[in-house]
Amino acid sequence: MKYCCRHQHEYSCGRYSTIWDVSQAAMKCGERPRTSSLATPKQLHPLYEPSRPIISVVIDGVKTYQATPRIEALAAPKGRLDGPFRDPIWTVPKETMQASPSARVLELAKHKRLVEGYQPSRGAIWRVTSGAKKAVASKRMNELSTPIIRETMDHVQFNPDAFFVSENAKKAKASARIGELAQPIVR
Repeated sequence: MKYCCRHQHEYSCGRYSTIWDVSQAAMKCGERPRTSSLATPKQLHPLYEPSRPIISVVIDGVKTYQATPRIEALAAPKGRLDGPFRDPIWTVPKETMQASPSARVLELAKHKRLVEGYQPSRGAIWRVTSGAKKAVASKRMNELSTPIIRETMDHVQFNPDAFFVSENAKKAKASARIGELAQPIVR
């Protein structure tokens, strides 16, 4: 069975042959309406417009167009004065200097008061009070302040019978496999 030479992109991963063989029955099969409808390419939308070329063609009417005075006025840049708009030092009018604030302005100008009972943060160094110097700890405080003394791990886990070998273990005979496993590995 010969296959015509096709480009690599028509087969996946750059293959030169089809992925599977087509049977003789499939090759001799007639065309069915469903197969032909699936084989037809998808039609574009009737209102679809292809992308325009990069350089657009300017029509003659645009080349000879004369702008109206209103368009010219709208296209003109906004006029701005150059330089400072006000002197950095200016005189204050007498009326402004003699003005007195209203009661509401005075009320709004008051600073925020601290909450009642507020105490500022204490300094890093302060004097020890005489009451603290004369204080005596209670019996419970002395009881709580005593450190917990624990025994060392040598005494806790010490077992004098740890290495005691029983008489039966002394009389035991090792098997050949145990003797083989007991041999050191030669490296």
